[in-house]
Amino acid sequence: MTSNTALKKHPLHSNTAAPLDAKERRGLVIRMGISIVLVAWLAWHLDLSALSARLTTLDLGWTALAFVTVFAAVVISAWKWGLILRTRGHPLSYLRLLRHYFVGLFFNNVLPTTVGGDAVRAWETSKDTHEVPEAVGSVVTERLIAGVALGITALLGLPFIEFSSRLWSLVGLFLLIDVALVALFLFPKVAEGIVGKLVPPRLTGLHESITQTVQVVRATLKNRALFVKVALYSIAFQILVAAVNTCIFKAMGVPVSMAQCMIFTPMIFTVTMLPISLSGFGVREAAYWYFFSQVGVSQADAVAASLAFFVIVGISSLPGALLFSIKRPEQTSVPA
Repeated sequence: MTSNTALKKHPLHSNTAAPLDAKERRGLVIRMGISIVLVAWLAWHLDLSALSARLTTLDLGWTALAFVTVFAAVVISAWKWGLILRTRGHPLSYLRLLRHYFVGLFFNNVLPTTVGGDAVRAWETSKDTHEVPEAVGSVVTERLIAGVALGITALLGLPFIEFSSRLWSLVGLFLLIDVALVALFLFPKVAEGIVGKLVPPRLTGLHESITQTVQVVRATLKNRALFVKVALYSIAFQILVAAVNTCIFKAMGVPVSMAQCMIFTPMIFTVTMLPISLSGFGVREAAYWYFFSQVGVSQADAVAASLAFFVIVGISSLPGALLFSIKRPEQTSVPA
């Protein structure tokens, strides 16, 4: 176990972060460029008046239900993450888990990377666990199992729509991609690269921390009972995320079924996870356009749904900003 004193000396908890190095700056510029190009391309091809009309005439009831569904998804996700910490001997109170999850969700929406919020969540959690590898490992493990759940959720929607061999092939391909992305963690360099995104060497200065975190993740993934539990909760979470999209399409008066959203939403977020854009901008909208066009959704409606989803999740994450700004109360111990 890492002592409290060691944790306080750990550079991860320094208030001053090192500036971006040249490689990181280049990566940020490239992602920004891809986002700008994609957004410009979308704007060029879209009927902007139709897009505006959709966003300004959303049904309030369905929009409110979308917000409620986002909060329900957060409630489930925080619980499944807590299962990992509890199993590893670091149980946190559920209110603490919710606090950290909302903080991470907020930073995921404001930082120029999809893993920024996870890094903040891991940082905040490590102050409670007094174990940097355990805190980061819990976040990485939750993300990896959620990745498998993406493909499974898409499969669950298939029996409820009209059969299409092309669609079955597409879902099968994305399931393989999701599983392959998780399997890549078995390779040492890939695993260290993933963990390094959450525990950057420029902050820790210790390669040992990354190695220990990788060991924590692998040990956790080998716990089959825990893996199944977290996977089931992850599927429930993905179904709720699909339900958010369903509510958005209902709010716009566009006939898209829950089953269709269950199939296409996981595919969209598999693509959005790729670190090729700025917080998914451009890539997410293009993915909505491509996938939902398969069921007759217009370009303007698909992009409007994407923007509405981003805004709804962004507003829902605002409690995280408030919670982050408030002084953290002491963590109350929870029986393991």
